[in-house]
Amino acid sequence: MGEGFEGSKKMTELTPLESHVHAYWLTHGASDFAMVGRWWPRGELTMMVSDKIRQAVRPFGAAAQGAASAVGEAYLGHMIEHAGFANKDQKFGGTMHQYQADGYRAALAALQADNAILKEAEGQGADFWTAAFAAQA
Repeated sequence: MGEGFEGSKKMTELTPLESHVHAYWLTHGASDFAMVGRWWPRGELTMMVSDKIRQAVRPFGAAAQGAASAVGEAYLGHMIEHAGFANKDQKFGGTMHQYQADGYRAALAALQADNAILKEAEGQGADFWTAAFAAQA
């Protein structure tokens, strides 16, 4: 659906710390994410998503916050590829993306269902995340 983004990280390439940041985002912020229905360049979207992720993991320190950019790139790429955002080629080059609420929710639900860290965290509460991020430092 979406084109590749030169140099962007894929979900399968996340480090253990980035994987934990991603999993935390999936349950602590991703469901609340929504945008206005305008077209955005990928770079701006990446900055917005990364900032939201950085804010979500702020309680876990600088290392978790530092991983937010790579996680934001990978997460946005996944959402673009799985209909969370529509794509439109510009006549002067480049592609713009528009948030699609239904596609985003469906792609998010699939990510949440398939995430091994979330399965491990199930029923363990906030202490799980504190210990998990401490182990990644």
